[in-house]
Amino acid sequence: MNILHIGKFYPPYRGGMETYLCDLAREQVQQGHQVSVLVHNHDWGRFSSGTAATEEAGVQVVRLRSWRPILFTPLMRGLNRWLKHFINTQPVDLIHLHLPNPSLFVLLLNRSARDIPWVVSWHSDMVTDHSGGLMRLLYRLIRPLETRLLKRVSRILVSTQAYADHSPVLQRHANKTHVLPLGLRTNELEQRDGDETQASAQWAEHSWVAKGFRILHLGRLTFYKNQAMLIAAMADLPDCQLQIVGDGGLRASLELAIERHQVVDRVQLAGAQSWQRIHALYASCELFCLASNDRAESFGVVLLEAMYHNKIILVPDTVGSGMRWLAEQYNKGFVFNNNDPADFVRQVQAIQANHAAIAARPQQFDFAMPAIAQRMAEHYLTIINRRSP
Repeated sequence: MNILHIGKFYPPYRGGMETYLCDLAREQVQQGHQVSVLVHNHDWGRFSSGTAATEEAGVQVVRLRSWRPILFTPLMRGLNRWLKHFINTQPVDLIHLHLPNPSLFVLLLNRSARDIPWVVSWHSDMVTDHSGGLMRLLYRLIRPLETRLLKRVSRILVSTQAYADHSPVLQRHANKTHVLPLGLRTNELEQRDGDETQASAQWAEHSWVAKGFRILHLGRLTFYKNQAMLIAAMADLPDCQLQIVGDGGLRASLELAIERHQVVDRVQLAGAQSWQRIHALYASCELFCLASNDRAESFGVVLLEAMYHNKIILVPDTVGSGMRWLAEQYNKGFVFNNNDPADFVRQVQAIQANHAAIAARPQQFDFAMPAIAQRMAEHYLTIINRRSP
């Protein structure tokens, strides 16, 4: 098949949607498909970025000129022209859209694209419980376009039934919504070696500057990730240390929270780190946790990365998120009450007390990308065959 993905960003931009899109596209190439990707170029200057086309691991990647994000939303420039280019120069069998992404509404105006089947990976609703008033107003304006887009698509794929059940948008399109968990392409991880990997392992070991139980968190420093709760909980975990890896707009307020709770010696904001260092941190921690208090955290690809590293995970039971479902599928997964630092502390202490027995449980990883990509191909073929004369 000739598959055209249209997403938000692509690595080296780091995020769950981006990791999944990259892993899926590369695996589809390995399985014999021709794969192209159109995304925003995140390498902005003062106001916008340029267009850059490359081939990466067999995937044709075009990072389109884009305006800087407004309310977390970048806008592509030239998407319609590049769509026509791909459709006119190669027989595109299917267009795979990754939402949320308002730039994709341009497809509704593209006559050539409308002749090709569309499938959607629904990563998150555009508006969730903690979205601000301005974002809600913007969504009211663009919701009619979103509705038209979803009526046009052949199938909507969502990562868990829990998210489908609590998404007002997906409830309105339940007849075409199907569950397909996200996956992780582990090939590169399994083959890693050499001086750079060894240097990253040494760096990770020395990055734990305090003594005690090692807790790792990875995520953008933004409202729904709820890192402030983790910092508050650390005041009641004197024999634990926490590293928060990632960057974002809340860094200054989180630094103040670390000082306010008097945990400066045991909590670090490690900032953005390289792929090699991040995986070295996974390997060196004893517990990986998320605290996201909004279903904007629809799944948590970072949890798959921790599970691949055979780590214990601790997640909140946030309504509508797939985090709890993931933990319940995993023999080293634990759950605490959403937004409850006291229960988080209780769960960490229980894990500490039984750490050796929990860590000794057999390694389990059921989300390898080859199997997920094969199931994706089955969805594609069903859609294409139904549209064939």
